[in-house]
Amino acid sequence: MSCACVDIGSDPRYYPAVRLDGGIQAAGNSCFSDAHMPSRSMNISNGQVALVVEEAERFSAVIAFSLRYDGRSLPPMHSLNFSTSQGDSPENVRDNYRVLGERLDIDTSGIATCRQVHGDTILVVESPPVSPPEADAIISVKPGVFPAVKTADCVPVLLLDPVRRISAAVHVGWRGAVLRVLNKVLVAMETRFGSRPSDLVAALGPAIGPCCYEVDDRVLTPFRKAVPQADRFITASWSGAADTPERIESRRIDLVGANRFELTSGGVRGRNIYTADFCTSCRPDLFFSYRRDGAASGRHIAVTGFRA
Repeated sequence: MSCACVDIGSDPRYYPAVRLDGGIQAAGNSCFSDAHMPSRSMNISNGQVALVVEEAERFSAVIAFSLRYDGRSLPPMHSLNFSTSQGDSPENVRDNYRVLGERLDIDTSGIATCRQVHGDTILVVESPPVSPPEADAIISVKPGVFPAVKTADCVPVLLLDPVRRISAAVHVGWRGAVLRVLNKVLVAMETRFGSRPSDLVAALGPAIGPCCYEVDDRVLTPFRKAVPQADRFITASWSGAADTPERIESRRIDLVGANRFELTSGGVRGRNIYTADFCTSCRPDLFFSYRRDGAASGRHIAVTGFRA
C-alpha cells in the first residue's frame, strides 16, 4: 500500500487549526484503511504543540498528543522531545514539559509515566510515582493526576471515563497488540472501578501506518494467533516483475485499525472514539519516528486526565 501524504511544508505553525478526520483537507494522509475510519475528529491546539480532543474540555479534562515542534531540544530530537534516554539533556526535557503544561493548562508535576517495556502490566496510580515502574498502561483514579505514555511509532491510546472521572493511557506496539494490553485495560477499568465501556471517550494518537509498517513472520505469526480478526489489519503487496527472483512480497500491519477494533469489540461506542490518521514515519515535519530515524529519534508524550 502506498502512502499519499500531503506536504504542508516544514513549518506547520503557519497553518490554521485543521480537523483530523477521514476528510483531512490540509495536513493529513490516506495511509490508513477503512477498518478504523474515525467517528470523531481531533484538532491542533491553539498553542500548536499537541493534537487535542476538544470534547474533553466539557468534562474539565484533557486528551492530548504532542507534536514535535515548539520545544527546546536540539537535532536530531528537535524540538519537543520528552525523553532523556536518547541523549537529550534533562534541562531540555524539563523545558519541554513546561511548554506543554502552559499550552494545555495542566500542572505537569501531576503527569504519571512508566518505563515502557512492550508488555501488559497495568499501573494504577493516585499520585505520580517518584521512580516510574515498568508498565505499559497507567490508570489514574484521582483528578489532577494525568497518566501518560511516550511513543515514536507505537500507538498511544488515551481513555476517559467522565462518569467516574477515571483516566488511562496505554502504549501499544505489536507486542502489546499480541498481549491485548488495551483489552486488559478496558477489563480492569470495568471490573476494578466500575467503568462502563459505553461511557468511555477514547483517542488513538498518531502512529506508524500500514504504508510504512512492514513486518516479517516474526511479527505476523504471533499477531495472527492473538489479535482478533487479525487478517483485516494485514496487507500484502508485491514489487518486481512476476515470476522473477526480484519479485518480493511486502506485508504490513495497520496497528491503529487493530486497536480501534479492540475498543469497539470491548464495548466502546464508535462515536466516542477519536483517531488521528497521521503516519508518524511519513511526517517528519510533525512527528518523531523510530522506524524512520532510528534509536536517536525523540519521543512524543500522550497525556490525559481530569483537572483537579
